[in-house]
Amino acid sequence: MVLVWGKQGKNAWGKKNTVWHWGVRLYTSSDLYNWEDKGLIIPPQPEDLSSPLHPTYCMDRPHIIYNKKTGKYVAWLKIMAGEVSQFMSVLTADRFEGPYTFARKIYKPLDMDTGDFCLHVDKKSGKAYIWFERPHFQLICATLTEDYTAVTDEYSVHYDNLLPPDTREAPTFFEKGGRKYLITSGTSGYYPNPSRVCL
Repeated sequence: MVLVWGKQGKNAWGKKNTVWHWGVRLYTSSDLYNWEDKGLIIPPQPEDLSSPLHPTYCMDRPHIIYNKKTGKYVAWLKIMAGEVSQFMSVLTADRFEGPYTFARKIYKPLDMDTGDFCLHVDKKSGKAYIWFERPHFQLICATLTEDYTAVTDEYSVHYDNLLPPDTREAPTFFEKGGRKYLITSGTSGYYPNPSRVCL
């Protein structure tokens, strides 16, 4: 899945700004070299300035997980509205390819602003988690509800009391060989910095 970037336009606040996205597209490949465009699976909503899917909202990092209990695919999208508010939009579908409908349009897990994030489903328990950056402040790991569309009040705080560029963002969590890994990067904008790996 990737985002398609557009042309100049006016954003939801009436200011001239770049069109950030044109929905979420699905690409498939069997060799990671040749790719097939399967089209939009979450289309933009250019006619609705109040929608998080309006092309001038900064939407990125779409993540989709499958919930075996509900039989639904659950998509989480990071949204930035203006210079202050960062939140999530959560959508569900019966098929990976969609159509997706909103479960939560504007959602702040634990009433926190949310930056870069990742989702993880434990293969044994089916329990799901979200790792997200409280922008330039902390890294949070929270347990998702049974339907994967929200968080519970169970969470932990990591990399606390740091300042940029030492605060952590862009979390990636995965399991391999019975071990759990968390990879993060520092907050240095588009300037490179060493990643950190935690076991």
